[in-house]
Amino acid sequence: MPKLYYILFLLIASFHLQAQPDLNKERLAEFKILTEQRVNDLQEYITQIGNKSLPIEQRQIAIDLAVDLFEKDYEVNGKRRSPYIQVSRRNGMVEAIPVRAYFNNLLGVKFDKVEITYYDAAAVSDFEKGTDGNYHATATYFQQFKGFDNSGKMIYGSRDRKDIRVTGKSMAVYKNLGKEDLKIFFGDVTVRETIPIKGY
Repeated sequence: MPKLYYILFLLIASFHLQAQPDLNKERLAEFKILTEQRVNDLQEYITQIGNKSLPIEQRQIAIDLAVDLFEKDYEVNGKRRSPYIQVSRRNGMVEAIPVRAYFNNLLGVKFDKVEITYYDAAAVSDFEKGTDGNYHATATYFQQFKGFDNSGKMIYGSRDRKDIRVTGKSMAVYKNLGKEDLKIFFGDVTVRETIPIKGY
C-alpha cells in the first residue's frame, strides 16, 4: 500500500510540474533586472566586508546578507554541496572556497588595507528554462582587488572577471492570478580571467 501512495504522489507531482506555465519574455526580463540588482548588492557587501576601516559588526552583518543571496546547497553528481567562490592567488593558482568561508577569509585578510572596486558594469544573460523546471542564467561582474601594507604600498592587485551561476526557482505567489514568480539564488562563482595589476 505505501508503494501505491508513493506512485500516486509522483504522478501528482509530475502533473503539477507539467501544468506550470512558462514565464513570458516580459517577466523574464524583470527577473534579469532583479538579478542585476542582486549582483550590485553582492558587490556592495564584498566591498564592506573587505573594508577594514568599517566596524567589525557592520562587516559581519554584510557577510550574513551576502550569504543569504546564495543557495544553501544543491546536488552535484549525486552528492550535495554548498556553492563556492573561486579566488585567484598571487602564485597564479585559482582556488574554490565555500561561500561563507570565502567571506570570513575576506574579513580576516592579512593586508593592512584592502580596496575592492568594480571596473565595469555587471551583465546578466537571458534566463532559460532547464530540464529541472527552473530558470538559469549567468551573471558576470568585473572585480578589482588591491591589498596594501601599513606604509601604503600595494602588495597585491588583480582584476578578475567572474561568472555567477544564477537559478530562478518557481514560486506560486501569484496563484490566484494564474501567474508564477521566481526567487533568485546565486550558485558557484567562477574566475574566468585574472589580470595582475603591476606596481607591487
